[in-house]
Amino acid sequence: MMRAVLRIATLIVCCSGLGLSASARPLDEVVASGSLRVISYLDNAPFSFEENGKPAGIDVEIARAIAKELGVTAEIVLRMQGEKADDDVRANVWRGPLTGGGTGDIMMNVPMDREFALRNPEAVFGNAYFQERVVLAVDPGERTDISSFDAFKTRKIGVQLATVADYFLMTYDDGALIENISHHLKPEQGVQEFLNKDVSALLGIQSKLESLLHASKGRAKFLNPDMPGIVRKTWVIGMAWKENSRDLGYAIDAALVKLSASGDLARCFEKYGVSYVSPPLN
Repeated sequence: MMRAVLRIATLIVCCSGLGLSASARPLDEVVASGSLRVISYLDNAPFSFEENGKPAGIDVEIARAIAKELGVTAEIVLRMQGEKADDDVRANVWRGPLTGGGTGDIMMNVPMDREFALRNPEAVFGNAYFQERVVLAVDPGERTDISSFDAFKTRKIGVQLATVADYFLMTYDDGALIENISHHLKPEQGVQEFLNKDVSALLGIQSKLESLLHASKGRAKFLNPDMPGIVRKTWVIGMAWKENSRDLGYAIDAALVKLSASGDLARCFEKYGVSYVSPPLN
């Protein structure tokens, strides 16, 4: 009788171990499978998007480079953004989408924010690889030193509607710029207005503006005048992975260090016309 109980107990432990292995993808399992499953956003150019039906973008290039360092291939899955970043982490990192499809080994383009991380203890956040920033794009031949947004009390400036940059411009100096703000729904529209000289400047995210100008063979000079009161001028993006896959996170961090030292990380950005900005050291 005792032997039977022991056999049953052993079977339960073994099955539990199998269940844990199936729910997590630590480093040894990823290497054994030969594939790193990476999830990024479907409509987030220049970082991730579909091109001719296949994943493309900076995040895709980085994921493939990391996978190569780990000795595996990258399986790239692109998904639509949820209503909140918390929803995306829940669906893509530790629980899976309600519609099915499973989680990834890592998720790219995740904001590195302490409060955000505390709200999502089931995931680990780290491996920061880029710093985004809001900048002012002006004509490369611009000779005026624009040190203040007062310049746009008499000049047109473009900005994407309902963004941090838009809120800043609309509230600057108690609304002094409102008459000279040209809103666009999509960054592509704003860049076209800029190239057509319908506006003298654009305020927006540098990586987005650079990539669109690169694709249009356009040029701009990027300035960083003071932006008093702006909600967020810079932020860092990194990755998220399951809490019980920390060894995988460490291995990816080592791969990122190597890619950065060799210049391969910066080249992932340069391919899409984006200047690489390394995240600040903690």
